[in-house]
Amino acid sequence: MSAVDDWAYVGTLDDIWQGEMCAVRVGAGPDSVDVLLCNVDGTVLAYEDKCPHLANPLSRGALADGVLTCAAHEWEFDTRTGDGLNPASATLRRYPVRMDGDRILVDVRCAP
Repeated sequence: MSAVDDWAYVGTLDDIWQGEMCAVRVGAGPDSVDVLLCNVDGTVLAYEDKCPHLANPLSRGALADGVLTCAAHEWEFDTRTGDGLNPASATLRRYPVRMDGDRILVDVRCAP
């Protein structure tokens, strides 16, 4: 697989407007990854769609003013950084995002 193939197409900016989030599945079968896309201030960010607390889907939560709140236990995260706000010790797994015009590409094979 070449470096170009590492980037998975997950949608366009028409699929996720500023201030919105949406869940996408990257890949197929047992190697698929559930990803949460967040468009914050015009920047698309990608995180694993699992709360680090009990692995509940973050996509069932709420996004307001750049703060992502898990629906299960109200843990809060800064979507600009992936850092926990409540509790501060929590961190989201972030995936690299690349834009190709209005196309959104995510690399789930690596996470900083």
